Parts: sequence; C-alpha cells; structure tokens
Amino acid sequence: MGKAKFGASNFYYGVVKDDLVADGPKKMPGLTEAKMDLKNEMKAIAADDGPYVTLSGGISEATLDIKLLDITSDARKDFFGIEVKNGVELYNKNLKPNDIAIMFDTKMDDGTKIHVAMLKGKFSLPAVDTKTVDSTPDPSVDETTGTFAPRGDSEDGMMVAIGREDNTGFDLEKFKSFVFPKTADDYNALDTPTPTPKA
Repeated sequence: MGKAKFGASNFYYGVVKDDLVADGPKKMPGLTEAKMDLKNEMKAIAADDGPYVTLSGGISEATLDIKLLDITSDARKDFFGIEVKNGVELYNKNLKPNDIAIMFDTKMDDGTKIHVAMLKGKFSLPAVDTKTVDSTPDPSVDETTGTFAPRGDSEDGMMVAIGREDNTGFDLEKFKSFVFPKTADDYNALDTPTPTPKA
C-alpha cells in the first residue's frame, strides 16, 4: 500500500565553520512551509541515429525556500551576520551571510517521520511584506531562500541527507551528529553501523 507525505515541523539550524557546527543546532519554531529544489544536469547523447546514452553531471543546483512566522534577531545574526545594537537590527551594506546547515521533519500518513537536511548553504535576506488588519488577523511570514554548496570536497562533497525512520538501521542521534557535526568523529557518524537490537 502506498504512503503519503505531509507536514513541516521541527526546524533546526546551525552555523557551519570549517565544515563543523561547533555551537550545535538551534531550534527555530514557526515553520509553515519548506520547499527543496534539486537540479541535476542531464544530457542525452545520440548515436546510431537515435538516443544512445544519458549522462548526468551531478547536482548542479540545490535551493531551499522556507517560510517561518518569525525569524528572530538572534537567528538573523546567525544567518545573515547582522549586528544588533540596543535592540536594533543593523544591516550593513557589505554584510556577509554565514553558511548554515538545516534540518526539518515531514511525516508519512502512518506517523513515521522523514528528516530532511541540507548541509551547507547561504540564505537570502527576507523581505518585509505586511498589511493592515481587517477583522480576522492574517499573519505574514518571513520567507528566505538558501542556496547550497557541497560540504567537504568541492568535487564529491555532500549536499543533502534524508533520514527515514522506516529504513533499517536509521538512528536519529547519528543523523543529527552527521548534519550538525561538532567534531571530525561526528562528521563520520554515519560510517559506524547501528547495533542490531537483541531479540
């Protein structure tokens, strides 16, 4: 029987420096939507008067659009490198966004969770888009887009990780350690096999 995916929750992020997340992940509440877009360049090669082989150039672009009810000042410092003085967010003309690792959850109709992670990307500044209240409040969201690059080696580095609870051997703590590695050992967390539970 087929399954269906729905929902978006449990948004975590961490600042990536030298491919490590030294300060660990931080939870950001209020996720309303997440849309990941992966593009891999494909080229069909013709021979013998027809299609012969299709070649893949790997992932050429990875983006994530997220909508949150509010991106706080602390999160904006982490994401965009802004300064906050006496409660005022200051956006310097030459600001340089930090590399960010993210993780969020969606789930299957049977309650099984799927943990989606993107490992190293920079996010665009969210615009301000609000309107007057007319009877029922209709809150606006902060929307930002992250553009992701490989973590590790630029030739064969990792960009995306998807952990499914319905896969044999899945261990959420190892997954989180891999996504938000504090040490080189954490970076290789998925290389150690998960012990098989005793019957």
